[in-house]
Amino acid sequence: MCFCKYIPVCLLALEGMSTLATFIQTPAAQLKIYFTQSWNSDLIASLTVAMIAIPQSMAYASIAGVNPIFGLYTAIIPAIVASFFGSSNHVVTGPTNTIALATSSVLIALIGQADYHEYVFAVAILTGVFMLLLGVFRLGALIRYVSNAVLTGFLAGASILIILNQLVNIMGIPSSESHKAIDILVHIFSNMNQSNPLVIFIGMITVIFLLVSKKLWPKLPAALVAMLLISVSVQFFGWYDYGVRVISDIGDVSQAGLAFHIPVISLKDGNAQTLLSGAGAIALLSLLEALTIAKAIGLQTGQRINPSREFIGQGLASIAGVFFRSIPTSGSLSRSAVNFEEGAITRVSSGLSGVIVLVALILFKKWIGLIPLVSLSGVVIVSSLHLIDIEHIKLTWRGRAISRVVLSITFISVLLLPLQISIYLGVLLSILFYLFESSHLKLTNMVLNGNGKFSELELDDILQKDPDVVIVNVEGDLYFAAVDDLEAHINKIIDSSTKVIILRIRRMRLIASTGVTALEGLLMQAECKGTTILLSGVSEETLRILRNCGISERIGEYNIFPATEIPYASTRRALECEKQI
Repeated sequence: MCFCKYIPVCLLALEGMSTLATFIQTPAAQLKIYFTQSWNSDLIASLTVAMIAIPQSMAYASIAGVNPIFGLYTAIIPAIVASFFGSSNHVVTGPTNTIALATSSVLIALIGQADYHEYVFAVAILTGVFMLLLGVFRLGALIRYVSNAVLTGFLAGASILIILNQLVNIMGIPSSESHKAIDILVHIFSNMNQSNPLVIFIGMITVIFLLVSKKLWPKLPAALVAMLLISVSVQFFGWYDYGVRVISDIGDVSQAGLAFHIPVISLKDGNAQTLLSGAGAIALLSLLEALTIAKAIGLQTGQRINPSREFIGQGLASIAGVFFRSIPTSGSLSRSAVNFEEGAITRVSSGLSGVIVLVALILFKKWIGLIPLVSLSGVVIVSSLHLIDIEHIKLTWRGRAISRVVLSITFISVLLLPLQISIYLGVLLSILFYLFESSHLKLTNMVLNGNGKFSELELDDILQKDPDVVIVNVEGDLYFAAVDDLEAHINKIIDSSTKVIILRIRRMRLIASTGVTALEGLLMQAECKGTTILLSGVSEETLRILRNCGISERIGEYNIFPATEIPYASTRRALECEKQI
């Protein structure tokens, strides 16, 4: 096998070093231009993103079931790596709500084991490998088969699951062993008597402060301020002695710091299958999340996003982060939006945010250990509420019936089924409905009016008029699922007294052997009935296929009218030929 053709593909990853190469190779004049025009904007944006990333990252790590300090590690290395290799100028890579929830859902059977965090790292590296391979082999276009309805339903369902899980922490009761919505609700009501009023009070204050500050002071780093105020209050009033747990209770933060680490796991009792299937689902979700925010911001900035390169950036970020104890990552919806809103210009801003988080970890880790866990839950709840886009849900619901079905099924499956299964189910639904819709060709009857112009009418009206000549306009892809649709309509016309059928296929794609076989079958049926079939609007690609398969010889080259730049010109020529017939 020759691998030469893959060399240009592999070189795509090297494009991600363009930002670093700019600082190394370009003349001093260009560096001066950057620091004059972009540096201040990138620096301010990265500072804001870092302030938000510190509490968010720790909160998301707790969702994944690991020490919150691992969340800080995940906000450092992946953010820096993705900024070099990705394509978006504004996407900030790191831990996210949905990816953290998906991770804990995939590994729920292993939660509680002493080496649980090693399995989280293993999922992260497998996820990165999957994403990297998709990018290297330029399979970014595959993501377009996942509909917007699937993503909308998934985000809404996942947000509700996250909120329910964090309500357990805010009430101060033991965590639920299940990630299903009904089981969590039953767990909450069954353990109400164990709730801690003080913990509930702190959690509610956190949520209210974040919601109010969003309205009154949108520029305020509310999450960070809330963490500082509540941490000071817990220490000042001695609430630590009344059941309010802090980060240092679940791990020694004083020794925290970046260190090289190789995951060590035991692949037994079917763990390998769990890791592989779970990593595949998380990789798909991660790519969906990253591309969604990248494209959304790209529409506003005019930047064209390269999906395959974005896959490479996300994959390398996840792989590199694992060796510094990072959990699975994606492009953060909230932090990327903040990065854009704060005026970031280049990818340097997202990488710089990781550097700033590293500095904070080195200088302030003693204070990080004093942050109450309940305040982290409050941050997660508010950020999850923002993921439930009511207007977007309404827009999707007002669309087609199929979109409503896909949205509803995905949403319900997220609440009732393991998260990785709901992801695959949503993708499967998208593909099935796509195949269903594309299997129906659009067939219309074209009629030449007295003024010399064509009109398109319903095809079913032809049989009632019983004309000698019928012009059928065919739109769509003629593949295996659409063959029956074409044959059923055309055979009805052949069975009537129609003498000539002109198939206008300018807007039809003849796909592989199935479409050719169907066309050949129609020619045979027409010959038996004494009906002549002419083809108009034939593209160069279709004509090549017809000649290669011998169809052009059977129908006769003189009965094939290639498409031209003039609309309907080939169809008019076919009508002139029909008069001679």
